[in-house]
Amino acid sequence: MISSEHELSLIARRRVWRHVRLAARYVVLSLVGFTMLLPFIWMVSTSLKSEEASVEIPPRWIPRQDETHAVIDGQEFEIRVIRDTSVVRRLDTGQELEIYTPSIQRRRPFWGLAGEEKVTANIPVGFLEFERNVPVEVLSSTSLVRIVDEGSRRNELVSLPSDEVTTVSSIDLRWENYPTTWSKLPFGRSYINTILVALTVTAGQLLTCSLAAFAFARLRFPLRDKLFLGYLATMMIPGAVTLIPVYILFVRMPDALNWAFATDWFSRDLYFLGRFYAGRLVGGNSYFAMMAPGLFSAYGTFMLRQFFMGLPRELEDAARIDGCGNLRVYWHVTIPLSKVALATLGTFTFMNAWRIFMWPLIIISREEMLPLQVLLQRFRGQYESEYALLMAGSIIVLAPMLMVFLLGQKYFVKGIQLGGVKG
Repeated sequence: MISSEHELSLIARRRVWRHVRLAARYVVLSLVGFTMLLPFIWMVSTSLKSEEASVEIPPRWIPRQDETHAVIDGQEFEIRVIRDTSVVRRLDTGQELEIYTPSIQRRRPFWGLAGEEKVTANIPVGFLEFERNVPVEVLSSTSLVRIVDEGSRRNELVSLPSDEVTTVSSIDLRWENYPTTWSKLPFGRSYINTILVALTVTAGQLLTCSLAAFAFARLRFPLRDKLFLGYLATMMIPGAVTLIPVYILFVRMPDALNWAFATDWFSRDLYFLGRFYAGRLVGGNSYFAMMAPGLFSAYGTFMLRQFFMGLPRELEDAARIDGCGNLRVYWHVTIPLSKVALATLGTFTFMNAWRIFMWPLIIISREEMLPLQVLLQRFRGQYESEYALLMAGSIIVLAPMLMVFLLGQKYFVKGIQLGGVKG
């Protein structure tokens, strides 16, 4: 009886510890996930701020607006504080000084425990030199303010006691930043450009990568494995190395085609319906130049090849017995069994194509042809940046990619599960 009670208590304790460990894991994972969300939360917060609040120091997570008021000659005005000074007495020497009020720090007792409030200040003693945390007593504080009323006194400077200046802080969400951002730059045309490029690149990679992966995984031909290794070796070459040669290739392509076909049609500017600029057929400022480098992917070929190699060969053999050739086996057997892998590759490819920046930046010069990522940079100038509008534009650009990720995340999980089963 004693032993059974002891075993039950051990089981109960183990169960409790198991739940405690599980709860601790969830807490840690939740904290880590929250830290990953902080940049997105900050971006949303900044997109709803005014231009002044977007660059204020220290920054605030929740957009707020401070309104400062004071009663002057019996009438309340909105004011702007120009300078805030205080007369203090040093407790160590008794010397009276006039200093900048924000340099005064007040430390109250911690959580209401016993103790007196300590007032210290940073006292300037020379050029860029301070005596820090000097104990002081505040004798008086004065603010020099400017009246910002729309009336005749809007530019008048008035000196007031600081205790007569009242600051009210309220939440200020600037939802108008989004329509302002949309109308300030041609986001509509840029959305069309980005969607067209992303969908074409995604469809092109799914086609070319699946065909190449099927050949490397299912067909037998001389030097197949060596050719595949060479194909994978292209992943080790940084994109910056091939950027200039590819740029020269595409820029000179119209001249070469014009010479070959004895025409100037390949270098002409095209217009849709006679009014919408559609770029050129090839070369710079063309959709072809933006799409072509992304239509092939060694990574996508490798990923699909590994998946195709795990498919049962019995289905392929049965299709060949029924008279199917290579293309029919590819289309009617391999592709239907690979929807998870194709959806995963398609989601990754769409997201990468949506946020492409460097290549369109150097190959496109017309504003009508710019994708969203390049268009966003127009909010950043050499001397100043419109951070609130930049963050609002970033949210506008990010929204479709979030939808694609949320719709495609189940394929990530399925792909991981299938990869784990196959070992």
